[in-house]
Amino acid sequence: MNKIWSLLFLATASCLVFNGCSQSSFLPTSTQSSLTLGPPANVTAQPLNYIGQWGTTGSGPGQFIWPQYGVCTDISGNVYVLDWKDFRVEKFDSTGNFISQWGTQGTGPEQFEKMTSVCIDSSNNLYILDAGNENVQKFKSDGTYLTQWGSQGSGQCQFSKPMGVACDSSDNIYVMDNTNLNIQKFTNIGTYITSWSTVGPWDTAPSNPDGLCADSWNEIYTPDFNNSCVYKYSNTGTYLCKIGGPGNGPGQLGTVSCGVCVDHNGVVYVTDFSNKRVEDFTTTGTYLCQWGNTGPNALGTIDFLSTSPSGKVYVCDYPAVKIFGP
Repeated sequence: MNKIWSLLFLATASCLVFNGCSQSSFLPTSTQSSLTLGPPANVTAQPLNYIGQWGTTGSGPGQFIWPQYGVCTDISGNVYVLDWKDFRVEKFDSTGNFISQWGTQGTGPEQFEKMTSVCIDSSNNLYILDAGNENVQKFKSDGTYLTQWGSQGSGQCQFSKPMGVACDSSDNIYVMDNTNLNIQKFTNIGTYITSWSTVGPWDTAPSNPDGLCADSWNEIYTPDFNNSCVYKYSNTGTYLCKIGGPGNGPGQLGTVSCGVCVDHNGVVYVTDFSNKRVEDFTTTGTYLCQWGNTGPNALGTIDFLSTSPSGKVYVCDYPAVKIFGP
């Protein structure tokens, strides 16, 4: 009998490894760490070119009152924009054609008070961070409400002025808390995993984190408004490096707003609000190039930005979303 049970166990394991059985039957949907390889070496980048834009001031479909605090793209290239002063999420195709919208003002499901960030997982589920309600709400890509977690406070699964949400390649969710000065890590259904402080001996002034992203190698980035730089951590909170620094020269940053994202090649894009440009870096902080600060369609009031599978970059530039690409 023991031999029969052993053979059954081996058969199950073989199914999991070789035949592509659904991992959800055997493994958790997200993990505390990931054994992924690092970004490719010798990353290069060229300044991106203006392609187009959409959006005007207003409350109608495809219009925005204040589209600064969140943009993300799904694996099909659709673009989601948070219009936080109109308390709604708007969905567009890759060229800016309006598809749908959802959300109203309030404190219940599908209601928002002050949306501050958005991210998307590998199944095209959206996670909306609401600093007004101190929670994260999860939706399908069509706006169907799924779940939420969080409350006001300073403990586990509690927030106070959360300003950034990110999803790694294992579908773990990270929330950056500006007041509590920490980053909390959750499963994709809101189960608390760990947290770490964003203040440490590497700071030269009180930290003011403002935004969050995760790269394809599960490394975490948060811009720091006070220090004019971006801090990088492992997915368990180990400090790795600092990108940028005060100034207006190449590789320097003025006022760093919420915008940071990393493409699949390992290029880090950072919005430099006061210098009205986007700067590109490697994931270890080496300066590559800058763009968006010249020409008739130069950037102005910029904030969040997002890369897409096609290589386009979408930048929130009030009152529009601007598209850049090779």
